[in-house]
Amino acid sequence: MNTADAKFRFPVLGFTPDKEIWGFPDLSTLTSCGPRTLKDNMQIGMELIDSDARRWIVRSVRRTGRGQSLFPWLVSFFLSTPQSRIEHELDELGSVSLAEAQNRACVSLEAFPDDYCADDDRGEVLEPLLAQVRSAESIARIYDLLGLDSFIAY
Repeated sequence: MNTADAKFRFPVLGFTPDKEIWGFPDLSTLTSCGPRTLKDNMQIGMELIDSDARRWIVRSVRRTGRGQSLFPWLVSFFLSTPQSRIEHELDELGSVSLAEAQNRACVSLEAFPDDYCADDDRGEVLEPLLAQVRSAESIARIYDLLGLDSFIAY
């Protein structure tokens, strides 16, 4: 199935094979990326978990066009990161429990603590954040707590 067929309930969490966590508030963000994402196949193998705890794995990514209209795309081409519109080929997997989504988010936080705090702030910042994720009442709340990045800038 492709991205549009999945009928995601947003926000969606994305877990890459290297334990990074990404966030997608809407379909437009999920289907937009910068050039490095495509060049490095950064999304291949990523598991997507939507707010209903349904889960898919990204098998392939295909560029379908520019992510912006022509003028903004040209400006971003020369001044920042030009966006591409993409489509994923997905395989649906079994749903996950909230506890499993919380655990996977905590594994990502622990694998990349520098994304959330400085070395000397880990006890004051990371531990309370981990506790908040473990007690989050929904996948959407995990997304809100972490302020996750998407692939738009990459």
